[in-house]
Amino acid sequence: MRGTMLASGVACLAAAALLTACAGSSSQGPHVPMSPIAFGDIGGWGDDKQSEALATFRRSCPKLTSGPDTKIVADGGSKTITSAEWQRICDAAAQVGPNDDRAARSFFESNFRPLIVQAPGKFTGYFEPELRGSRVPSRLFTVPIYRRPPDLTDQPYFTRAEIEQGALKGKGLEIAWVQDPVALFEVQVQGSGRVNLAEGGILSLSYDGSNNRPYTALANVLIEMGVLKKEDATWPNIRNWLKRHPQEAREVMRRNERYIFFKDSKSAGASGSEGVTLTAQRSLAVDLAFTPYGTPIWIDTMRPVARKAGATEPYRRLTVAQDSGAAILGPARGDVFFGGGPQAADWAGRMISEGRAIVLVPNRS
Repeated sequence: MRGTMLASGVACLAAAALLTACAGSSSQGPHVPMSPIAFGDIGGWGDDKQSEALATFRRSCPKLTSGPDTKIVADGGSKTITSAEWQRICDAAAQVGPNDDRAARSFFESNFRPLIVQAPGKFTGYFEPELRGSRVPSRLFTVPIYRRPPDLTDQPYFTRAEIEQGALKGKGLEIAWVQDPVALFEVQVQGSGRVNLAEGGILSLSYDGSNNRPYTALANVLIEMGVLKKEDATWPNIRNWLKRHPQEAREVMRRNERYIFFKDSKSAGASGSEGVTLTAQRSLAVDLAFTPYGTPIWIDTMRPVARKAGATEPYRRLTVAQDSGAAILGPARGDVFFGGGPQAADWAGRMISEGRAIVLVPNRS
């Protein structure tokens, strides 16, 4: 995730017309102006492949149907959506056949109503990096990946510099060792990754907590240093600078004090902080202070054109809130998960676009 860091846990929410994931939440909270819109008036709605979004939404259903009742503040009042109501919606979703865009579109239109968030939208992207590593250290693989320390609390822990200088060494917390510290930093920024092990096989890394230190975007650091201009501060350019200046890179990366701990998710794909496997170009990281997990969100923004520097193209699609991030702040702020591979990395590294968000809320609430 460019400029973001995945965070774990469910926040109590009370934004107007958005769901909350905490039972007993107060109906008082930040006011977010929203306006109703007809599905037919949403540009691109009839052209989207809603079957992909429906499959993504269904991955959130076990969380929605087994959790506590959720609150919704919409149309001037606070209402409750019970797990039984989510069960009804999820049962209806299960009746739609795979790859049936028309039926999936009808499902969303029948069970939700769209509300435009009246706030400036900003959209970025993230992806699942891959790197080489080993279960054991060697002269080639010297950089440790740490699991969550047992003494980690919600208080500030060792800084990135202290950890890299050996604060956790010898405590048996190493999951694996990798070769490239910049690649590991990138995995920490994205919040998940895959390690191709020298012994064979794949180690799937998923977020398992942070050191509760401030997050600092390296783009801002390099701009302040005068080595990159603001318009050039994309992740590909940042990565290239770090690779070309390995000695300076260490200190620059340590300017970001936040350090991420991982666990082996043993999954076939990246896992978001909701606890479900993410879907490329359908899962969205959101600000949990405004948007709860499982919320369908239509995004209308621009995406970089593949292999064309500076060029963008319209990017309109239905996504589902399944992840979160420390730098994802605001009611119309989203970070698109682009999946893995070079193309995903290119999109994620260059995407930063304005746009609008349209939240879908259950229509019986």
